[in-house]
Amino acid sequence: MSTLRRLTILLVAGLALPVVADALPLAVGHRSTTYVDPSRGNRQILTELYYPADAAGDNVPVAAGTYPVITFGHGFLMVWSAYQYLWLDLAPRGYILALPRTEGSIFPSHEQFGRDLAFLVDKLRTEGATPDSPFYNHIAATSSVMGHSMGGGASVLAASYNPGITALANLAAAETSPSAIAAAAGVTMPALLLAGSKDCVTPPSQHQLPIYNALASTCKALVTITGATHCQFADYNFNCELGESCTADITREQQHALVEAYLEPWLDWTLKGDTAAFQTYEDLLRNGPGITYVQDCDVASDVVGDVPTIHLDVDAYPNPFKGATRVRFDLPEGAGVRIEIFDVSGRRIRTLLDGWVAKGSHEVNWNGRGEGGVDLPRGVYFCRIRSDRGLTSRALLLLR
Repeated sequence: MSTLRRLTILLVAGLALPVVADALPLAVGHRSTTYVDPSRGNRQILTELYYPADAAGDNVPVAAGTYPVITFGHGFLMVWSAYQYLWLDLAPRGYILALPRTEGSIFPSHEQFGRDLAFLVDKLRTEGATPDSPFYNHIAATSSVMGHSMGGGASVLAASYNPGITALANLAAAETSPSAIAAAAGVTMPALLLAGSKDCVTPPSQHQLPIYNALASTCKALVTITGATHCQFADYNFNCELGESCTADITREQQHALVEAYLEPWLDWTLKGDTAAFQTYEDLLRNGPGITYVQDCDVASDVVGDVPTIHLDVDAYPNPFKGATRVRFDLPEGAGVRIEIFDVSGRRIRTLLDGWVAKGSHEVNWNGRGEGGVDLPRGVYFCRIRSDRGLTSRALLLLR
């Protein structure tokens, strides 16, 4: 694991845990809409929209509030429905996802697909200011363009076409025609590229790494998921699986969980201005399981305090895990130790140990449950270890 990060936010108490107000969970609403782009000969763009709602269903009202827009491009010969896991994760978190169904043929236009993604950002902003639109007063000023494979390359094109987009993120982005690599040189917005080490459709060295190197972003990262394949960035899709010969070292569920783990705090930071989410993201890069990364991130931030250090050798196995994991730590001398589990919103959900611990090697087990034995949902959790001399933490990925 390497990093070119120029400045990392320092944390009060030395632990990347956001503090946010509790919020009621949102449901997922859905609409199918055809938008028309008059600048391209009245091009029709059939779009699937998924958004925060008070009750799940088709054509239900948008939940009260304003939400950033994410436009997402599908892979070659794939369909929007192959990315259900993403909208089921992100819409309840307060994002509106727009997935165009264009360019699904065997001879797609990458340029037009990129322009569709860029157009939809502006179109939804217009919808947010139109009184008779279902999205009236629900569209935030910030936005991101995303995509997988062909759609990932098209997302880079879209970012170059529309500098008003706030952020760029993609999954196993493919080189396109016109070139996404060439277009990246004109992209200055924050960018997160996710790749798979076992991707033999768009190998990172030939696709995502050249795009990353070309990006002019002031904050950019390439996160490679160890053992991940190209097609597992989506739900199962026959056309994609037919074209991939590499075998994954991790399950589709594990790969999706890691995608969500890195996307969630990164989007919360870039689109919602949540600096605590950036701290969570940074902590995941340093301590999270199952990835390697490069990052070049020039983030302006005040130093908010000295970071206390604790000289503990800490590890967890297995990680990711189902059922239970063991957290091991070595104490150079006896100390009072408190070990707690937090979720990504900063809520303490379990205390594993609180007392005096002698010098030496120790283990504590965590069974993926909160206080009272309640099963917790899939996701990233932080194991925080506090001694008399400071804090350290380890990110844990729970699967279900």
